[in-house]
Amino acid sequence: MSFSREVKKEIATLQNEDCCNRAELYALIRFRSTLTYSNRNFKIIFTTTSNATARRIVSLVKNLYSIQVVLLQKERDKLDKKPLYYIVIPENGRTILEDLKILNEDLSLSREINPELFAKDCCKAALLRGAFLARGSVNDPTKNKYHLELVANNLEEAEFLVKILEEMGISAKVISRAKGEVVYIKRAEHIADFLKFIGANNSLFAFEDLRIKKDLNNYVNRIMNCDVANEEKAIASAKKQLETIKFLEENYGLMNLTPRLLDAVILRMTYPDDSLSELSANSEKTIHRYLSKSGLSHCFKDLEKLAEEVKKK
Repeated sequence: MSFSREVKKEIATLQNEDCCNRAELYALIRFRSTLTYSNRNFKIIFTTTSNATARRIVSLVKNLYSIQVVLLQKERDKLDKKPLYYIVIPENGRTILEDLKILNEDLSLSREINPELFAKDCCKAALLRGAFLARGSVNDPTKNKYHLELVANNLEEAEFLVKILEEMGISAKVISRAKGEVVYIKRAEHIADFLKFIGANNSLFAFEDLRIKKDLNNYVNRIMNCDVANEEKAIASAKKQLETIKFLEENYGLMNLTPRLLDAVILRMTYPDDSLSELSANSEKTIHRYLSKSGLSHCFKDLEKLAEEVKKK
């Protein structure tokens, strides 16, 4: 089961006050339903592939309005396709829409979200919970990128969701896609805050646990890659220094070097694969005096300059 479905499965079982249930149903109707009008009544039809969302819609409608709901399941031909659920409220749809302030007085649908239903933080959380059940998704935290999104029908709805998220300290942005106005969150800590706010505590713990493990693995890999790169760089430098020493030995004579440069040559020839730090650490026991890492670096640069001068002559 995907991480998104785990989250939806968890939040679809939460028990809340009626005010929060109304806010959640409001979001599900706004983001997940289609409406048909005949005989001065509205039929509300939901479609979803999420069993958890389907069960939640049925539960909310029955508990809030004691209205009969028809639930149908359609199997789809392809093996990898999930069943499609139809939840139909054939009668009294207008009662629900008027109660939730989705209808205007002229029976037209309001494009703007009514803020009166979301005065309390718990109701704001319920709105986001309903929006996620309706058209939300979140990447598995083990994937390369963190991403949570809610799809709104229009810019007014999207901006209202962003406003609520910002009130909770969660940074979100909006982008237009073919499927609608997408409100998305990229920062892992803000996705965790979202899961906490909507009441998905078990999913939050799983998300944080997987995120910490992934971040730790990434940190260890970066350190290992850095160590490997440094080692490769040290080996390449040592190889070049040995080539310079060999050239000077054949064309200049090592005994003609200054004592300082000769000490560096002795250290490099004694420890051909060591880094400058390791050469410095072994200097006292090898040449009976201490040579610092920076001192050795200057010595090898001087040897390179000397080799270039010899080549020119």
